[in-house]
Amino acid sequence: MVLVQAREGQTQPQSRQDFGDIDVPAGEAVDIFYRYGFFSLSVRVVPRDDHGSWIVREPTTKVFTPNSLRQVKQPLANKFDSQFQIFFCDDLADLMKHYFHDFTAEGVKEPHRLYTGSWRTPTTVKYFGLSEDTLHSDAGFVLVKLVKPKVAVRTEGVPVLKEDAAKAFANIRVGDEASVKDFAEDYGSHYIRSLTIGDAVYQILALDREKYIRAKTDVLIEKKVSDFNKIYEEYLAPWIVKESGRVQAASGDSRVAEFLDERVVMKTQFNRYPSIFEIRKNDRLLDELEVLTRNTEAVIALVFRSIGALLPTVQAQDYYNEIVNTALALWEVNI
Repeated sequence: MVLVQAREGQTQPQSRQDFGDIDVPAGEAVDIFYRYGFFSLSVRVVPRDDHGSWIVREPTTKVFTPNSLRQVKQPLANKFDSQFQIFFCDDLADLMKHYFHDFTAEGVKEPHRLYTGSWRTPTTVKYFGLSEDTLHSDAGFVLVKLVKPKVAVRTEGVPVLKEDAAKAFANIRVGDEASVKDFAEDYGSHYIRSLTIGDAVYQILALDREKYIRAKTDVLIEKKVSDFNKIYEEYLAPWIVKESGRVQAASGDSRVAEFLDERVVMKTQFNRYPSIFEIRKNDRLLDELEVLTRNTEAVIALVFRSIGALLPTVQAQDYYNEIVNTALALWEVNI
């Protein structure tokens, strides 16, 4: 990942907001076997059409005793980060992985697939803002994100399972695959340890393979170029890239989408191109975007912790995670 300053002028004052009404199921359990590949339907992580009040609507189970875990909400800046995050992605799978850079699931080898495993081409076209032809070409991709963290919700304490869950948990044995699957089906395989609420504006640029390799080598690997203007002019300008994807917001808010489509564009004598970098060039755009996203919400980071981590031995924990990954691989084949 490369970080590039997002605002050339002065840093703006911190925005304030009351987060008391944010209701998310941190500390509650989910069965990631059953929901594998479909979490983008129940966790607001991409610009869905049904934008609105829900942030997480994933079915969860309260498996821990009420006093063992508690939610702690930490207000964050509630303003866009001062730097763009720029990810070089070798192919479409790499692009999906980097989009979910801040999403983890303990014991799961490829946590991004929890969200993308069910995506078909029309879905990917919509959320990544690129044409089908480009997505299925040999292009390399550059993901550019500008993140606005508002509140972090984390769990504190030592989780203690409720009596019925504890009895089932005690029956998990190394070598007994059914004992793991039965527990996960009845009580959940993981619980939400923490998540960050906010919004994120992003754009994906597609480059022909040769140009992509040159850009990645010079900017990321050998670090020959660090000046933003040079990076942009030599590697990422609209007339250099294969396709400039649509600039979007993770929340999917319609007012923000309209603003991004109409205002966050580069205009030349004969063409107009969507360009997230216009935000850097024009402080007014970022100021207006701050206002428009004051009340928009999406999940911009999420950590699932394995309930198997509570097992008494390392061998049992490793076996639990092995069963999880084997089951996830089978689920992916069958989606």
